Amino acid sequence: ISESIPLVGDIEELSSLEKEYNEDPIYLAKVKDLSSKYKNIRRTRPDGNCFFRAFSYAYLEHLLTDKNEYDKFCEIAKNSKEILIALGFPQFTVEDFY
Repeated sequence: ISESIPLVGDIEELSSLEKEYNEDPIYLAKVKDLSSKYKNIRRTRPDGNCFFRAFSYAYLEHLLTDKNEYDKFCEIAKNSKEILIALGFPQFTVEDFY
């Protein structure tokens, strides 16, 4: 699966789902509902971490368009090491990510 499906795919038009589920009226109704709110999708590798990866990727993409949110995120990231240590995480473990 890791060789055939990327962690995060390119942007696709939501209509690509219509072709994929064209024989299932329930899924087609769901695709129609989604298309009233969204234009595009990105597929993620279905490996158990797909929700977290999709959410994180979408949030980071959003940060590219929202300077205030980007600044807030950077501030939280800068202080996260101290916060994690104050919450009881071992310092040597937390430092692996910094």
